Amino acid sequence: MPKVKILTAERVFGALQEEIQGPAQVLVGFSGGLDSSVLLDLLAQTIPSNRITAVHVNHGLSPQAPEWQAHAERFCQSRGIACHSERVDVKLDGEGPEAAARKVRYAVFEKLLRPDGILLLGHHQDDQSETLLYRLMRSSGPVGLSGIPAMRSLGAGRLFRPLLSWPKEALQAYALNKNIEWVEDASNSINDYDRNFLRNRLIPILAERWPDYRQRLHGVSEISQDGAELCRDLAVQDMEVLQSRPERAGVSLLIDNFNQLSRVRQKNVLRHWADIQGRCAPSRKIIDEIIKSVIEARVDASPKVVCQDTEYRRYDGRLYVLDSIKLLGQPNEQPLDMSWQHSETLDLGGGMQLCGKLSLGDGLRAPESGILRIANRHGSEHCHPMGRAHSNTLKKCLQEFGLEPWWRDRVPLIYVDQQIVAVADLWVCEGWQAKPRETGIKIHWHDNSL
Repeated sequence: MPKVKILTAERVFGALQEEIQGPAQVLVGFSGGLDSSVLLDLLAQTIPSNRITAVHVNHGLSPQAPEWQAHAERFCQSRGIACHSERVDVKLDGEGPEAAARKVRYAVFEKLLRPDGILLLGHHQDDQSETLLYRLMRSSGPVGLSGIPAMRSLGAGRLFRPLLSWPKEALQAYALNKNIEWVEDASNSINDYDRNFLRNRLIPILAERWPDYRQRLHGVSEISQDGAELCRDLAVQDMEVLQSRPERAGVSLLIDNFNQLSRVRQKNVLRHWADIQGRCAPSRKIIDEIIKSVIEARVDASPKVVCQDTEYRRYDGRLYVLDSIKLLGQPNEQPLDMSWQHSETLDLGGGMQLCGKLSLGDGLRAPESGILRIANRHGSEHCHPMGRAHSNTLKKCLQEFGLEPWWRDRVPLIYVDQQIVAVADLWVCEGWQAKPRETGIKIHWHDNSL
């Protein structure tokens, strides 16, 4: 068996000096376990302790959680390192406790990270091996088999994993040599969890047969990274042909052009399209369901497939990928009925906003009071869009203007007194358009991420 290289701060951070010396904010995810304890000790030898903030997330899933938090705080205090401890509630919404805990933990990290700040995590080479085997058994493709990235963006900052090329035994040797105390999670010995089974039962067998299994799996990771990059580049090229365009709360593409692609390229587009927008990439099962239930649905159908916080819908020959939270609005949201001073941006809830900009001779004629009333439709409204021969029901007008069905109950109606004078940024009603040299309001109804 090859000799394990001795772990030192210089070997770990030698190539990362610029990344860790520059930022004003340096966070370290700190559970109090072996990995994060070694990482924190090494970092404190590299930059001043007063520049470091350890972040301990108390998930509350174990009776030992209060003890782990107390240990983490004592560990940091003894080294002059600031410690941010945060208790979180882990909700098991159809996923395992490990995945649910990870989601809330990373939410804490994102919340704390400032622009240009960095977060260091203690994942090591054995974690990488476990992750690759775990994803292999979950039928992951090139992206999943690329493994844990050594660096990526996270929230407003960046995430680094300096120990990713070091085996766990090197960390253990370092901790014993430095007399570092760490906490052990008793649940790590329970083989009911998939990762524990891989770590405790399968990997020892692999190591016995192939002592260099880590290097072999690293090779798989590198090949998969190359494959994933090629697939992503191809998806970007295909999306240009598919006329991908931004939409309220998402993006859309042209289904006729999508259907001209081979099935494997269709799946590749769907796999990367959401990810490029910063949304959860769909699994193989979800991709098949999108193609079957949305792409191949009847032209007059209104199909929908939901993948965590993302919805796939179809309308007027286009496939949409949408943010569910922005689409649905706030839970138990009350119908809109509010005043709007058009010089201010109005929050409509669910991540949608209404804003107005003064113009001359264009847009909605500004009322003398400067105040407009905003409300949602209730089902019996009529209005007369500018340039039309006569008025019609609001429902008919929304259909003619091509507003997607999922927005029709949430579209903001703009009133002066009891009269509809405009409908969002879709149209101004007859008699309310600004005349030449008259002050008007150009209205924009949009997603607040734009």
